[in-house]
Amino acid sequence: MKQNIWEKEYRNVDSLWGFKPNGILSQYVEMLPENGEILDIGIGEGRNALFFAAQGFVVEGIDISETAVERCLELSKEHNLNVNAKIQDITSFEIESNKYSLIILSNVLNFFPDNEIKNIIDKVKNGLQKNGLVYINVFDDKEPGRKKAPERYEQLAEHTFYMESSNMFLHYFTKSELEGFFTDYKTISLSQSYSLDITHGQPHFHSTLEIMSQKS
Repeated sequence: MKQNIWEKEYRNVDSLWGFKPNGILSQYVEMLPENGEILDIGIGEGRNALFFAAQGFVVEGIDISETAVERCLELSKEHNLNVNAKIQDITSFEIESNKYSLIILSNVLNFFPDNEIKNIIDKVKNGLQKNGLVYINVFDDKEPGRKKAPERYEQLAEHTFYMESSNMFLHYFTKSELEGFFTDYKTISLSQSYSLDITHGQPHFHSTLEIMSQKS
């Protein structure tokens, strides 16, 4: 059912997240080795993957939405870029150990329950090479939708909700929670922002956390 929801989201718009890469990623691209391999989990239409492919990196990505993956592959072909994108759920995707110099999780982790979030992050950390980077972008507990969530979803924990009819989870992160997953890593960047989103639907605001951490 979760896959059907994301299919609907992508099919209803020309672009769900826009086509510009996350600013933090472009800012720190020089920290990556020239022959670095990148994994983009929740690749979407490829806004981050296409950016790194254009810089000459080997880029692999997965997404649960067939429409998103098709658009990403079409764009990579149109711009003569090499992106290996496929339809896959991160909960069943095996990340090879010590393979990647960067793993991206942009707008992904909010849609999993607490235990699966931890499992995903553990897999990601295992997949990074020494000095590898992990980038995460999530909606935080100040997100406008957080206030309305108890009206639409069953509340499982302070910031975790579930809708049985769609098998959809929503988890809103606190700054300390996100930092806590990477206490053994070096923090390269950590920011919290409240911004206007005009990439899809009516203009609306999001409150987000971004973290870039480096494996020691």
